[in-house]
Amino acid sequence: MKRVLFLILITNAFGSFGQGLESTFRFANTLYEQKSYQNAVEAYKRVLFFDTLSVYGPEVYPKIADCLFSLKKYQESASYFDLAYFSTQDSVLKDAYILKKISCFLILQQYDYAEVELLGMDETTDPKQQADKDFNEAILRFAKQEYDLSEQMFKKIVADTSLVNELFEKNKKISKISPKKAKVLSMIMPGLGQLYVGDVKNGLNSFLLSTGLLALGLRSAFINNPLDAAIATLPWFQRYYQGGYKKAELIAVAKIQEKRYKIYNQLLDEVDKNATLSK
Repeated sequence: MKRVLFLILITNAFGSFGQGLESTFRFANTLYEQKSYQNAVEAYKRVLFFDTLSVYGPEVYPKIADCLFSLKKYQESASYFDLAYFSTQDSVLKDAYILKKISCFLILQQYDYAEVELLGMDETTDPKQQADKDFNEAILRFAKQEYDLSEQMFKKIVADTSLVNELFEKNKKISKISPKKAKVLSMIMPGLGQLYVGDVKNGLNSFLLSTGLLALGLRSAFINNPLDAAIATLPWFQRYYQGGYKKAELIAVAKIQEKRYKIYNQLLDEVDKNATLSK
């Protein structure tokens, strides 16, 4: 409803005052500056629709792309940054649009697309854009688990390289955590796999549940009939035993992701402190 009213408002305003494309463009810019991004997109698209000579494209495409990025519509934003790229001959602007397009792909976790765009870029003469390019590549390589390359790129944009070394050393230790090993350890002894990855609480719970059921079954076998004891306790023991070692593997995977995420955030914190990135 708001969108319909907005379009009516534009139509009436332009019809009443006889405003042309330039006025429409200025109006769209005002909305953009007011951070009314959705309305700005509608106004900019109106400019494009009536711009039969394609005069406004070089200015409008990047503005629409920025609006869509702010609205978290990253796929559409990437498409408009692509249009912006082909609408200009300015090499600095072209690089800026490609870098923003790469940011969209990284957010969308479309890492192959981001890599294609990065590989297609030449070395830029603008220091801020080069830093931005290095930053995007550092993120991309980390996301694709190419940690040696990621470390090299982070060292180019972070002043304290010793801290980068320290964080990637921690990352190497994380790589040694094996979900399969956690599963096997819990098959040998319930809870051992969870303890291996540092999850003491779940490890103790798994151990106590499994051993408790086993002890209950043995006690029942001595006091009552062994067959009755097996029928009563074995299904429960099997359930908790199998659930325990399967859960140990999942916990190991989750712990790896959690620890990597923590390192990744620490790296980003260092970039914010020390690196100079293009805005």
